[in-house]
Amino acid sequence: MNDCIYSHIIEAKDKNLIPVCKNEASGQEMCLHSKYNPVREAENFASQVVESSFFVVLGLGAGYHIQKLSEKFPQAKILVVEISDDAIAFLQQIPCVRSLSQNPQIHLSAIQNLETNLLSIYKPALHGNLSILSLRAWETLFVTEAAHAHEKINSTVKLLSGDYSVQSHFGKIWQKNILSNLKLSETIPPLSPRLQERITGKIAAVIAAGPSLDKAVFELAHHRETYFIIATDTAYAALAKQNIISDAVVSIDGQMISHEHFLAPFSGDTIFVFDLCAPSSSVRKALRFSKNVLLIETGHPLSQYASFFDGFPHFPHLAAGSGTVTIAAASFAQFLGFPNDKIMFFGADFSYIDGKPYARGTYLERAFYSQANRFDTAEKSYTRLMYRTPVTKISENKITTDILDSYRLSLSDFMKRTPITKNKIPPSYAHFDFQKFKTIYRKELQDAFQNKTDYNEDAPIITTMLPLLAKIGKGSAFLAYLKILEYTK
Repeated sequence: MNDCIYSHIIEAKDKNLIPVCKNEASGQEMCLHSKYNPVREAENFASQVVESSFFVVLGLGAGYHIQKLSEKFPQAKILVVEISDDAIAFLQQIPCVRSLSQNPQIHLSAIQNLETNLLSIYKPALHGNLSILSLRAWETLFVTEAAHAHEKINSTVKLLSGDYSVQSHFGKIWQKNILSNLKLSETIPPLSPRLQERITGKIAAVIAAGPSLDKAVFELAHHRETYFIIATDTAYAALAKQNIISDAVVSIDGQMISHEHFLAPFSGDTIFVFDLCAPSSSVRKALRFSKNVLLIETGHPLSQYASFFDGFPHFPHLAAGSGTVTIAAASFAQFLGFPNDKIMFFGADFSYIDGKPYARGTYLERAFYSQANRFDTAEKSYTRLMYRTPVTKISENKITTDILDSYRLSLSDFMKRTPITKNKIPPSYAHFDFQKFKTIYRKELQDAFQNKTDYNEDAPIITTMLPLLAKIGKGSAFLAYLKILEYTK
């Protein structure tokens, strides 16, 4: 850590208070602001700043520069970073800092909490690009802390950018699917109370569609009674082609292509677990053949809101990591009461083995071979799929990619973080009233919007719009609001 600390507060020539920092090693003292006119200095600071909707400012000091920045851009959110909570408490002695603390557009954060605060306050769909500013004297004095803050900001923005990219692609699809599935949920009966009998004494076999599944089906078929098989949607058809009927199948993908996973014959005994974001066509098809359908949510803000809109839980929450269906399937096993030491994974390779990206029998095999010809074979299609991004060699017959390895690490972290539980009966959930949901949802949205430009972006209900807003674009909150009112007529 840096040797500098805030030591005391003095008056500048214009009578405004300013903090003084002291280097404990050398005893040297330095002010963070002009000793003559810190307010004019702050005006110069703000005058050079280009407009943005969200600022991260390194260095609180006496806060005059933050005050002038806020006056110039009153609608902007400002996250101010200081070295510690103790430093913020010390600086609260200065009237300007106390005033900033009362401004709902301004948030003060210690470096220790920077990532958490940035994730909760910065909404790319609403704010657009983030601007980073710094108080020059602060960055000079607190070199180590400044570098640490920049690292945290960059890593958090990278995380948010990846999430925003997915939201901008799927935002409208998710919104449509969720509302359609919420309406369907009224017709879905609760799971059979005999479910506990089916899982007692079993091992939960979570099945992904990696190439190693081709060999694993022998174990699954010959010891079928040992396992309660929970297939991912891609693996469901592959197992069916080997005459292995899954006890459950989990699907969280919102794309229509996921409907291809359910072209295999349906079994009335299989539990079909669909994220509310999944295509309603897949849910409707499952309902035609089975009453064992369960709708769940994996974190989409509208799904989470719908689950608790009237104060009662309506849909189970399953973890999905970075959007990985294998994690969702493992989370479903835990929901059923399987302890971690009774969960086994098959086909969860997160790599390409022997030149194959998937096991036999997936929808890709059908698609690639049906389109193959002498000049563009299925093998070429598989090769294009595997090498569309740079690969890393793991062994003589195995390669992986950065994204596949991130999925592997995400699953590993999930299993380590989730405590081992005892077998339990899955909780029951309240019946979902779609008309009541629409009435409450519309009213809360209307309460948040005064007009086209005046709305409370901190209202929890606004988070339900963010994925759709990411699709429409920054500055279109009112348009997203109007679309949701149209969707929920």
